[in-house]
Amino acid sequence: MGKFEMLFRPIKVKKMEIVNRVGMPSMHLNFTPGGEITEKFIAFYRERAKGEVGLIVIGGCSINKTAGGPILVGLHDDSFLPGLKKFTEEIHRASETKVAAQLYHAGRYAFSFLIGEQAVAPSAVASRLTKEMPRELTVEEIKQLEDDFAEAAERAERAGFDAVELLGSAGYIISQFLSPLTNLRNDEYGGSLENRVRFGVEIIKKVREAVGEDYPIILRQGGSDFMRGGNTSKDILEAVKYFADAGVDLINVTGGWHETHVPQITGAVPRAGYAYLAQGIRKVTGKPVIISNRLATLNLAERLLREGWGDMVNFGRPLIADPYIVKKAKDGKLEDIRPCIACNQLCFDAVFMGQEVGCTVNPFAGKESEITDDTLPPASEKKKVVIVGGGAGGMSAAITAAERGHDVVVFEKKPEIGGQLEVASAPPDKREFARLIEYYKIQASQLGIDLRTSTKATEEMILKENPDEVIIATGGTPIIPPIPGINLPHVLKAEDVLKGNAILGDRIVIIGGGAVGVDVGLFLVDRTQINGDQTKFLLKWEAEDCRRVTELAQKSFKEIIIVEMLEAIGRDIGKSTRWVALKELSRAGVKMLTKTTAREIKEDGVKVESEAEGEYLIPADTVITAVGYKPSNELFEKLKEKMGEKVHIIGDAKKVRKLQDAIHEGFKIALTF
Repeated sequence: MGKFEMLFRPIKVKKMEIVNRVGMPSMHLNFTPGGEITEKFIAFYRERAKGEVGLIVIGGCSINKTAGGPILVGLHDDSFLPGLKKFTEEIHRASETKVAAQLYHAGRYAFSFLIGEQAVAPSAVASRLTKEMPRELTVEEIKQLEDDFAEAAERAERAGFDAVELLGSAGYIISQFLSPLTNLRNDEYGGSLENRVRFGVEIIKKVREAVGEDYPIILRQGGSDFMRGGNTSKDILEAVKYFADAGVDLINVTGGWHETHVPQITGAVPRAGYAYLAQGIRKVTGKPVIISNRLATLNLAERLLREGWGDMVNFGRPLIADPYIVKKAKDGKLEDIRPCIACNQLCFDAVFMGQEVGCTVNPFAGKESEITDDTLPPASEKKKVVIVGGGAGGMSAAITAAERGHDVVVFEKKPEIGGQLEVASAPPDKREFARLIEYYKIQASQLGIDLRTSTKATEEMILKENPDEVIIATGGTPIIPPIPGINLPHVLKAEDVLKGNAILGDRIVIIGGGAVGVDVGLFLVDRTQINGDQTKFLLKWEAEDCRRVTELAQKSFKEIIIVEMLEAIGRDIGKSTRWVALKELSRAGVKMLTKTTAREIKEDGVKVESEAEGEYLIPADTVITAVGYKPSNELFEKLKEKMGEKVHIIGDAKKVRKLQDAIHEGFKIALTF
């Protein structure tokens, strides 16, 4: 087994033998309207099974009608059994992958408009997620809920699932009973830890009775609530002992609640940031555990297993980005794994907006019932394709066209491909973006794409190639706002700062509070705090008081002010990442001014005007413009006159938008010829 000896080692949980140690955790996809299994849902998971992932957990699966509403996978009635059976049969037919159903009840996280009535919870404590007040459950209703879990488990077994998973994390109903923040009861289900675990313990015992002694029960457990006043990681270690004794066979460990002040899924979470939670639970329970959250690469996963941090690893978003990561690793093709860049744009952000899941870097994701990597149609006629621009959109088009059999030439004016990915990967929470550049380089080399870097394409150069098709992917250029003083020497463009080439003063004003301005702010903050190694050193050697270390790790030593003319900072940033970015800026001491317009740049600062304070001067040594980009499409207009419909334009060159638009447009245009 060599390099991935631990990852590819089977593991047995009761009667379920999992062929390798890689799991895919439950992720809501919005592919099951009305709770019904669809071809889209089956095709999505079938592709991951073909990729030889060891264990797939689907869900959440509703245990009753009020669990969360029709957006869940239906498991609360026998009418759903035909679709569920078809699903498990398809997965088992595709490979040896095992599949589990996650038993879900949202409790106070349920939206009343989805379930048709007031949400229920251990106590009437308002939900910050839904902004609604739940109704407190009676003891009789608690018993019925426990029975609903057991009946759903038995139904899952009949549907052909290899295991069931109880959702005891993220602030859902089992978590709500466990937490002193949301469980204010004074009966046998509230108060002491022994009472607060009772609901979960009774569910486990009833599920065991329903499915039999040899059927695996998995518990999805948060290793810490990460809620002020809630259960700490040490509290959880005491609680999981009860759950382990009650009959749980495998513990799938994740981070905290949806309401937490600590990032859980964004690029701000360091790789394997929550592995310590899994290791702690493994140690106190003696049960096998699955490590979750930001594992990123198989090499890291293998190391964690070898060192004993856990017994299995979860890859969620990476398996959306590339369904075949396990198979590619087994075949010795690590370089062909399409990397997840932890952007959240079309996965978590889409779910939060009620949309179907997709993937920024993988145009096939969510469309597996129509097209997959394996079914990419070959070109009916081999053509010469010239692409201008080696950014994400251009490389997506180049790779797709080459995979279909076309001869592809890419002109890139910079010494390296990547385009805006170079600066996009500069902020600390977007460093994973750089992995996409390396992936594109490797694929281009393997596919024989003619990359002509350090070459600014002209109309004459392109026509000399005698191309059949031309794709203009020249991206955008920074907008230079027409502000008096914009050409002063202490005025910099965001790109120059993010490339690390700028000399910065102590007082910095960033003009523009959209995504670009926020990225610049985060980049500057990261460069003006102590880093992780320094923090670890100071704590390990007790060189500084913990509070002082925290201050040094959080605060910037520069004075940074973001000036935004609109009413909010970062309005163009996805919901799952925006709050993290703004919190980091605020904690670092960055001042964020909204409804404030930069009127003039002077040698000693920026004159601004706000609704509240009128005109005044903000002292500054350095001014950074970060007001966004405009399309760079001059070449398209020239070529269009001579080549007509043979010339195409994609990405920011067409209209400035997001990364996924460029990548997906490049993919789609390369399918048309």
